[in-house]
Amino acid sequence: MMVFMTIIMVLFKLTCHRNQRVKDSQIQICNLCRDNHKTQLWLSFLILSFLTTCTRADSEIEDLLTCLENLDSTLKKSDAMLYTAPLSDVEKCKHMVLKCYMVELIMVIIEEKINDKKADCLRHFNETLTPEVGCPQCEMHTLQNISTFLKILTNTLQKLNSL
Repeated sequence: MMVFMTIIMVLFKLTCHRNQRVKDSQIQICNLCRDNHKTQLWLSFLILSFLTTCTRADSEIEDLLTCLENLDSTLKKSDAMLYTAPLSDVEKCKHMVLKCYMVELIMVIIEEKINDKKADCLRHFNETLTPEVGCPQCEMHTLQNISTFLKILTNTLQKLNSL
């Protein structure tokens, strides 16, 4: 502990101006050290900003899962056949697969005339997705009934959420 304190005192002697140097065993704060607190604050803010962005991305999928759970009984009343992307396509074309799922769900909401505010989360999520180049069109996937469609979509979202 004594060696550590000696190192700190030597560092302060080197970095502080002559009139601000260590006197006796007291350490006086110099201008360089005051600025250091601002640097630490900005670095902390920057790191928290990055962490907030990362956690928000995950929670969008969680929000979508919650949204689907709320709409599950309403959506299952439909007898529509929907284009369902396989789970294997998610690794290659994540955004395009999710966009296909959202377009199909929005189509069901329009056809079934579901005027529930709970469905707005699907529209909002669809707006955040960007199409990808080189991915198959939604119509290239197989047709499935709504129950199978929702089951595969839920599995896909859970897989994405765990990554």
